[in-house]
Amino acid sequence: MKKIGKILCLFAVIFLLAANPVFSQMPSISDLTSLVDDFSETMARSLPFNSTMGLNWSDAYIGSILGFPPHFGVGVTFGATFAPIASLSELAEMFGFNIPIDFSVGLPMPGYLVEARVGGIILPFDVGVKFGYLDFHTDSIPFVSGLGLNSGMKYLLYGADIRYSLVDLKILPFKLSVGASLNRLEGGISTSIPIGLEYSFTNPSGGSDLRLKMANPNLAFIWDTTCFELKAHASFPVFIITPYVGAGVSWAWSRAGYKVNTSVTIEGGTYDSEDVKAELRRLGITQIDDFERGLESIKEVNGFNMRLYGGCSFNLAMFKLDLTGMFNVMDQALGFTLGIRFQL
Repeated sequence: MKKIGKILCLFAVIFLLAANPVFSQMPSISDLTSLVDDFSETMARSLPFNSTMGLNWSDAYIGSILGFPPHFGVGVTFGATFAPIASLSELAEMFGFNIPIDFSVGLPMPGYLVEARVGGIILPFDVGVKFGYLDFHTDSIPFVSGLGLNSGMKYLLYGADIRYSLVDLKILPFKLSVGASLNRLEGGISTSIPIGLEYSFTNPSGGSDLRLKMANPNLAFIWDTTCFELKAHASFPVFIITPYVGAGVSWAWSRAGYKVNTSVTIEGGTYDSEDVKAELRRLGITQIDDFERGLESIKEVNGFNMRLYGGCSFNLAMFKLDLTGMFNVMDQALGFTLGIRFQL
């Protein structure tokens, strides 16, 4: 797992190393807020989709734990979903970075999970749990730590589901189940910015516009979601291959935005400190109680989501190699996972 974590962290580092400082006309707080809103809306559609990675096991129902043999399984899954990049790219430019990489299918949001599933008792149901965690910094990568890039990546995904078997035919192999899951995803990427940043906004006391200045800030894009999903899953076991298809509809409570840790100064004219804070909150800065600690803008977006998925597993004795493709109906984003597990 440690090697997988370093690979995913390296992806984030490459993304951050590819960001080159840009200098342009001073943007306004209003422009920044508009992009944060777009970013939050995009992530609100993408985060629930990403949180449903894992537990998409090929068998619609694995059988009872009281059977012979007892039915259970454990394994690991890794993969990625792809989020539209436009809002994040433009938002990064607001913080002095230009991302030259063209992600035509979206920004990859990678992850990995340890999973387990156990068959039910008496009734035909099974229960699954999943967990994945990463908290890596560039200091842990030898050839990057000497570059002076203070960057990192955080990722936490966990969840559980329960599935009830409606059909389990033996002669004509076909299984159908319905279920529900609850998933929690938290994540983000952070980096130091070697340049000062300035943004303009209207002076609430009148007069010329003011400038909000930040010296050598540390920037973090952060996000989290709690996703409740109802799903249906059908599988067709044939010899050593089990094709399957599924669909899920969900409601998610999501948040996304940024945090900047640095000392903030206001310049450009005479002003009242409390009036300035009130004006910045009106413009979308959700936290600026202390100018010495920085600021943040976090938006909450709740909404409906729908996905389709399918794939097949290769059944090798007591092990299964599972390939899954996913499609987010709401924004036409794609995803995939590859899993291997021990299953009886």
